[in-house]
Amino acid sequence: IGFDTVRDLVKERCCSSLGTEHCDLMTFSDDYDTVSFKLHTTAEMQTIIASDEELNLGAITDVTPAIAAIRIAGTYISAEDLGAVRRSLGAIADVASFFAAHRSEEGISAYPALDTIAVGITPFPDICRKIDRIIDRFGNIKDNATPELAQIRSSISAATGSMNAAMRRVLAQAVQAGYIDSDTSPSVRDGRLVIPVAPMHKRKINGIVHDESASGKTIYIEPAEIVEANNRIRELQMEERREIIRILTAVSDEMRPYIDDMLASYDIAGELDFIQAKALFANETGGHMPSLSRNPEMEWYHACHPVLLLSLQRQGKDIVPLDITLTPEHRLLIISGPNAGGKSVTLKTVGIVQYMAQCGMLPPVYENSHIGMFTDMAIDIGDDQSIENDLSTYSSHLRNMKVLLAKGRGSSLVLIDEFGGGTEPQIGGAIAQAILKQFNDRCMWGV
Repeated sequence: IGFDTVRDLVKERCCSSLGTEHCDLMTFSDDYDTVSFKLHTTAEMQTIIASDEELNLGAITDVTPAIAAIRIAGTYISAEDLGAVRRSLGAIADVASFFAAHRSEEGISAYPALDTIAVGITPFPDICRKIDRIIDRFGNIKDNATPELAQIRSSISAATGSMNAAMRRVLAQAVQAGYIDSDTSPSVRDGRLVIPVAPMHKRKINGIVHDESASGKTIYIEPAEIVEANNRIRELQMEERREIIRILTAVSDEMRPYIDDMLASYDIAGELDFIQAKALFANETGGHMPSLSRNPEMEWYHACHPVLLLSLQRQGKDIVPLDITLTPEHRLLIISGPNAGGKSVTLKTVGIVQYMAQCGMLPPVYENSHIGMFTDMAIDIGDDQSIENDLSTYSSHLRNMKVLLAKGRGSSLVLIDEFGGGTEPQIGGAIAQAILKQFNDRCMWGV
């Protein structure tokens, strides 16, 4: 009936993998309270989207692997990941603030269904402040993260300045002696500052040969005058690396007690992202909150198959909507007509609309529609021949009908295409009539 495509389209509208994970868990439910809650959360999200306010879910990225990775004592989060965690924690705090701002002093929310989910989000202001002290907005460790790091980086800057001055003197002398061209500039090989010279002059510059070009026409020499400065800078860089690891380990230690709470907040953010994706999809396909009944009921106005609707929109065409009513007195609808008359599309529309609703998605129907709850749906659409089981199309139909009759009840919805097909028409018609009578005797619903 196209639900896998619908699921994929909802996934495309999720902001991150946090939402798509919830999308993968979307499934049919026959529990009225569960379905009603999911539909109401999506309808409330539609209201938020239509308002001038912004629920900034797009800024929340999935950093849960980086957070979960520091569970073990002694491990630390990288500076890059820490910057991403800080940005997403800020966005989570914004989401928590959004829903807090829409609660009255008595605790009544303007979005009651969504608020029961969002109330579980925990902002982490202390963790954010600790991260802000050591990470800048670009995700780099600040110079003043610790006094030790400030001292090390000051020493690196001074040593680099001295080395550059020495290198300029060596270059000037080499140019004056004719060993290198006047436009020659230093290069870096293995973290060491070197001078590119022609092989014929490599003995004339006192220093250490580090590398040569692929063509062999250039030799890279580290002048003796800057070897010690290079060594000093390398030592300072290793000290800087050790201090940064110490800083990151310390902040990871402070984050560790809150890991479970953080992961729980990200999971809630993912659920909100998923609900927002459902609301966006509903906006694009004409999804509305119908009147939901605890019992089987079907009174739909302007029902559309969402996948067909989007496909026709891309082609600049209009869809032909469906109005359908089934009642306890008239539970079974039989549709006949010519090929390409829309019978199968009608059948699949009924299937997808009902299935979407009981998966918690706003169905593409008008608001005055009434949708009831079915305990199960059975669908027999298309040729289901099986070479392995030696089943013809007709045998497959009979096997499916046997299952439907064995399990069908008054709260079952059956959708059958080419009812009684696959064999000689008179025999197929007689079989279909007999099975249809059994459906009716069991008070089943169907098209």
